[in-house]
Amino acid sequence: MQKSNWVLASSNSSRKADALIIGGGIIGLAIGYYLSKRNFYDVEIVEREKQLTPHASGHNAGGISGIHTYQPPETWPLFREAQKLYEQLAESSGFEFEYVKGGTITPGTQESEKEFDQIALKYADHREGVFVNFLSKTELQNKEPNLSTERFSCAMYYPLDAQGNSKKLGECFAKAISEKGMKITTGSAVTSFDFSDGRVVRATMNNGDTIVPGNVIIAAGPWSGEVSAKLGLALPISPVKGHLISVDAGEFRLVNSFISGPRYYVMQNGSTVIVGGGEDSVGFDTKVDPLRIKDAWTEGISMVPKLGRLNEKTTSTACLRPHAAGGIPILGKSKHRENVFFATGHFRSGFGLAPVTGKLISQLLLDGRTEIDLSPFSPDRFLQNH
Repeated sequence: MQKSNWVLASSNSSRKADALIIGGGIIGLAIGYYLSKRNFYDVEIVEREKQLTPHASGHNAGGISGIHTYQPPETWPLFREAQKLYEQLAESSGFEFEYVKGGTITPGTQESEKEFDQIALKYADHREGVFVNFLSKTELQNKEPNLSTERFSCAMYYPLDAQGNSKKLGECFAKAISEKGMKITTGSAVTSFDFSDGRVVRATMNNGDTIVPGNVIIAAGPWSGEVSAKLGLALPISPVKGHLISVDAGEFRLVNSFISGPRYYVMQNGSTVIVGGGEDSVGFDTKVDPLRIKDAWTEGISMVPKLGRLNEKTTSTACLRPHAAGGIPILGKSKHRENVFFATGHFRSGFGLAPVTGKLISQLLLDGRTEIDLSPFSPDRFLQNH
């Protein structure tokens, strides 16, 4: 490993921080917030873009999911705790982020009815914190009258699921931690690290500044793989592009719940209807793909025909989500870097799992242990050969 004698070049600006958080998305901001709640303030968050939550953190449907049966069982404790934390945040002073508990609907066809009914029966007693109901065609139509009755004849309904505005929550986190004296630096990227005895002792930024961190937290979303490589650790985190179409529905209520369709979703928060989804592995390309937009819009209308009335003044966005090999997040420490913590690879669930991630990483840093077992999410599952 590269060694450092802790000498900083006098020509560059240098500063110290008890914790350096790399990434100003919703995960990095949540970690800063939960550290601040533990009166741990000597923290600097650095974000490579000029604004916070610039990518998927600020461009998503705002789904706050509970436990869905298709999710990996390892993640269930995370989703269960996240729902509780979101309810607490929504009741906190200064946290206005359009939180609403509208539920999630996964619509199905006649072929789905038996499977959906069996799932609902299995969890009728809410075992393991799973809340799901079976909706017949009539019940589905009463719940979502604009959903296609020709295409869908039943649904699974998750009544405790919620939605919120990730961009606004990020602003709430940023305001709260700035008031506590935490430093947030935008337009600044880490270019290299220096090490001593397995610890990061210096981070050099693209403007020549250096930070001497007590701890380093990697929360860089799709760029976490690049950052981990600078640490000498090869973590398999790849960017996966998704697309969003937003349209103002005015006072028209198109859907009441988050409609999680077979390929895309349709949801409405206030007057804004969002159609989105897709999983394109195209590297760090954030250009909007018109073919994907056309596909998503066509599919959205197939699910909710009255969506076709809102085809004026739509805006389209593409964003990158961090996917970790194996499909579950990377959370915790690596034995290969004594003072480095990872909080990345959340893929579609960055917003939904932000509070629980922030709380657990703050516990790990300050207490050396967490209330939820993080061993399934350890970065070292990818690093056996280091």
